[in-house]
Amino acid sequence: MSTSASNQETHVEPAASTGQLSKPGRALAILILSGAVAVAVLSVTLSVTLDNGGLWIDAAAVAGMVATVIAAAVMLGTRHGWANGTSMSLASIATGVIGVGAIALAAVTYIGGMGGDGISSAAVANQTSEEGIALTEQVSNNEIQPPGYAHDIGVQPTINQFLTFDDAQILRSVPGGTVLPTEVDALRSELTAAREFALQFDTVEKAYAAGYNKTTNDVPFMGAHFLNNQYLTDGVFDAGKPEGLLFSKLGNPDNDWTLVGVWYLLLPGQGGATVDSPPEGFSGSLDLWHTHHGLCTRAGVISEDNSAESCAADSGNFIGDLRWMMHAWVYPEAGVDNSEGVFVYLNSDLFEAQSQAQVTIID
Repeated sequence: MSTSASNQETHVEPAASTGQLSKPGRALAILILSGAVAVAVLSVTLSVTLDNGGLWIDAAAVAGMVATVIAAAVMLGTRHGWANGTSMSLASIATGVIGVGAIALAAVTYIGGMGGDGISSAAVANQTSEEGIALTEQVSNNEIQPPGYAHDIGVQPTINQFLTFDDAQILRSVPGGTVLPTEVDALRSELTAAREFALQFDTVEKAYAAGYNKTTNDVPFMGAHFLNNQYLTDGVFDAGKPEGLLFSKLGNPDNDWTLVGVWYLLLPGQGGATVDSPPEGFSGSLDLWHTHHGLCTRAGVISEDNSAESCAADSGNFIGDLRWMMHAWVYPEAGVDNSEGVFVYLNSDLFEAQSQAQVTIID
């Protein structure tokens, strides 16, 4: 009996059966956990500061899922496992917290990115960011106002640039506050309509047949103004039906008339225009409408700032106040596309062609 009791008292379970990891094992587990945490934190930081098309946001989600797997492995390895009633240690608690955070990160990134039309929230955020950056890079009207251009709002894209640039490029290229991100598509469509009309009526023969008549001479910087009375009297603004066409002989009186642009004319009471406010016109506010005072037209020659008496003495037709007018340079085929922009009032490229000296070649 005594021998048995003695044997029973000295029978002890080996220390290894407690399930504790050895010191090197615990150090390795903590090192692995720390590495997983570092990867997850680094990826999230890069996703916020250096996001490029959602690349780093995806990387952050992947890192989060990897950290979750590693966290679960370290947690289960801390003791025999949760199923066997493990006790909480500092490493296991930290692992659990990081694991839950990683799961939440993955869920927010992927579930939040699931939306209509298969477009991820990361892509939408990136697009908004591009437009936002473009808006911040715009130059204010006061900084870009060309001297002496009383009717201009500033340098802007040409017709070809409007039709080929993406939205962010357009927003970067217009004076500050003139076009909003929500207005770019509508403005592009309106300019397309104006250009298609110009392509359809690109000769004076076609213009006359469509009801346009020549009302001025080949005005420097502008060209000759052809006017359609039917479009003028309908009282509406239609980008695809300009009230006027602009033709020029490009510096040689023997040349045929060449289309160089279109122009619009709405009188107060038409298209939302009043004496004090211009028509709404094109989307945005690049199309700065202008007025003319004291116009006198005689034999196709037009001048401004005349009095009624002086115009009558010159057998001219006097218009004291003409508003609202606006040019659009939507026909670059003439070779005098306005390089300062599609709505800029004066066309310096056209004036350069109009001013070309006539050279007589002597054999």
